[in-house]
Amino acid sequence: MDVQISMETTFDDGTKRTHQLGGLSRPYRLAQQEGLGLLLEDAKAILRHIQKAVLSDQIEEVCSVNRTCPDCGCRRAIHDYRERVFDTVFGRFRQRSPRIRRCKCYDCGGVLSPLAQFFPDRATPELRRLQTELGARHSFREAARIMELFLPCAKQMNTTIRNRLGQVAHEIGGSKPTEMDLDEQAISPPLTVFLDGAHIRCRPEYQRRHLDVVVGKIESPNMCRRFGLVSQAARSPAKQLRADLSALGWDGERTVTVISDGEVALPNLVRNAVKGPVRHILDWWHISMRVRHVENAVKGLLQAKDFMGIPEFFKRPSESLRWHLWHGKIMTAGTNLQWLMTDCARLPKDNMAVSEAAKRVEARCKELYTYLDNNFEALTDYGWRYRNGFPISSSRAEGCVDDICNSRMGKRRRMRWSPRGAHCVAVTRAAVLDGRLNVSHRAMAA
Repeated sequence: MDVQISMETTFDDGTKRTHQLGGLSRPYRLAQQEGLGLLLEDAKAILRHIQKAVLSDQIEEVCSVNRTCPDCGCRRAIHDYRERVFDTVFGRFRQRSPRIRRCKCYDCGGVLSPLAQFFPDRATPELRRLQTELGARHSFREAARIMELFLPCAKQMNTTIRNRLGQVAHEIGGSKPTEMDLDEQAISPPLTVFLDGAHIRCRPEYQRRHLDVVVGKIESPNMCRRFGLVSQAARSPAKQLRADLSALGWDGERTVTVISDGEVALPNLVRNAVKGPVRHILDWWHISMRVRHVENAVKGLLQAKDFMGIPEFFKRPSESLRWHLWHGKIMTAGTNLQWLMTDCARLPKDNMAVSEAAKRVEARCKELYTYLDNNFEALTDYGWRYRNGFPISSSRAEGCVDDICNSRMGKRRRMRWSPRGAHCVAVTRAAVLDGRLNVSHRAMAA
């Protein structure tokens, strides 16, 4: 069996052109299981031929239309021809492209290249998006291998995918909200920013062991948006975060709520972005875990051999500690912690087991008291917020740590990163996970 493939192109002026794209040969006597149907290599060759025919016809039509001056309608002359290389998803092609002389109606002379606006990077937007998305999901070498395996594109280099990802990350970081987003968010909704930090391995020439990556999630009643950045590499972390807030309808006036684990730099990042005060709420999970440490230390003290103290003096404050913090009674909780430390200091020192257990209780109480004192303004009535459906934990940001950092730049991958490389991957991966990476991101950034 022989198959011949041809394609017919109809231009806007009605003329037609036929292209012979080759054929396939499948002899009956030589047919085997792997020779039935269309093979992957055959599909790659056919797609490459189709792309070449379509691209050449489009270039010819675009150049023909641009020879007519849009102002005076005169026919402009061709200055010369230049050979250009175009990278597409379906192959790399070389085409002769004319350069057109500007008409006399222009004040300045010079030449015009009609294809410069279509291929500013000598690559199609679809190829740039695909390279960026695969580079954000896999290692750069693995992304190049996947593209070469399934597509008839030119040979892919890991450095090309890395550089392309950096370019797209810069465009995403400088993008502005579209008119559609502004129309949908005419009234600024309440926004909550969940923040957390991650550590990834740093390259040895930077003389540091780890890099700090800030990841988080911005939520409104009907929308959400992930983000990631490295403060040392971002041109303006505040500007990038402000653009993410504006994309969800923030008008620059309403108060933004920030939930974090108590790291000072995280809420300060949002304060610099909004250029004003924010409502900072301490993550309840981190408080609860420190309360659990106090409860376990008190339980170990009460179970110590030859304990001579009064159990109620230690048991009742530790059991009510969580309830007071949950309902926003911070001063009462602090008083209970002080009483626990005072009672532990009064225990006799002659029993080694009791003395060690009392020191553990004092250390845990002091740790919790210091943590609450440093974040006193960020404490609130967690019970009221929970009953009314408001978030009280930064667990959403911790989920972003796994999605943005650990799955792409985690320790198991045994990779080391520069600040700029980690920043670009974090920005693009957040855009890929949110579905914000598309072929029109350049137009959004313009």
